[in-house]
Amino acid sequence: MSRSLRNPFPFVPLGTLELHTEASATWQRMLADIAAAQNEVLFETYILVDGAAAGALVTAFESAVANGAKVRVMVDGAGSHAMTPALRERLEELAEFQCFHPLRWTDLFLSFRSRIMTRTHRRIVLIDQRVAWTGGLAVADPWWREAERPYRETMLRVTGETVAQFRVAFEALWKGEALPAAKAQRPPHQDEQRLLPQKAIALSCFRKTLLYRLGKAQQRAWIATAYFIPPRRLRRALRFAAQRGVDVRLLLPGPNLHDHPAVRQASRRYYAQLLRNGVRLFEYQPSFQHAKAAVFDEDWTLIGTPNLDRWSNLWNHEVAVDTLHKPLAGELTSAFQRDFESCREITLDMWKARPLWSRFQESFFGIFDQAF
Repeated sequence: MSRSLRNPFPFVPLGTLELHTEASATWQRMLADIAAAQNEVLFETYILVDGAAAGALVTAFESAVANGAKVRVMVDGAGSHAMTPALRERLEELAEFQCFHPLRWTDLFLSFRSRIMTRTHRRIVLIDQRVAWTGGLAVADPWWREAERPYRETMLRVTGETVAQFRVAFEALWKGEALPAAKAQRPPHQDEQRLLPQKAIALSCFRKTLLYRLGKAQQRAWIATAYFIPPRRLRRALRFAAQRGVDVRLLLPGPNLHDHPAVRQASRRYYAQLLRNGVRLFEYQPSFQHAKAAVFDEDWTLIGTPNLDRWSNLWNHEVAVDTLHKPLAGELTSAFQRDFESCREITLDMWKARPLWSRFQESFFGIFDQAF
């Protein structure tokens, strides 16, 4: 048994796996799953706001309810604060609806740490206890399949024993109960996976697993994230892996369509140190790179909802799927390679030659990076 593999959920054999990286196919498949539900739909997301994406989701819920399925929906009070009363009323007609830590003025003074700071950033979709989805997709029109340039996203669809782990995670937060205690797990066999929870403030299974995978990588460590404010231990792990000869690459957002430009500027203050130590940095150009995924060597993948920032590290409830499966790793590696072709690679020489205005923005917004 290994303390590095401590987790509430053990490794279990795989069911089927589907990797989705293209907006149209993602929405088509996920909405079809929901609409075909016969017994139950559990839906949890950080962002659910009015628009074409929400309209399509409501239509899918209507089909599920017509089939006799019971629907439960949980949204985050901060991420979904722009939801209109009309949309909320429609969701409450179709489903049991819960808003996690809604924003209230009184909480600024009475419960700032436990309610204002603590969020659910998870994306969990469960259909009939047989299909589960997770990844970074949000129910908002920048992610919608008909957007002019949909945000770049990665979603994973799974069946099999892992679905039960998703359901335990959903029910715990829905009911306000604790997850099972983390305990040492046996090393996995090929073609196994487990759910990694990240519980706000207390439980850091994703973070510890990411550091463990970086420390064990021998050939490749490619990581995609939307927000990059890495803590010291992660920066050190990235540097050490690159110094060992591992091909370490970060797929990061470029300037186009970024929803929090200040966070991007703050994150760039870490570029020089990483570049000097051999880490390769790629900024995605066609749209906003919002995926949260990683591939290690030829067989390990991490796909889910956490970003590499302090909010995911400390304050958010998150989930990711930790999988040992060569075909999935190969598919994710190919997706990374396609994305790198649409990126601007930042080299050390380019970084040293960047304009003074860029340097000023990085320094200025870096002052506030504790807030990110």
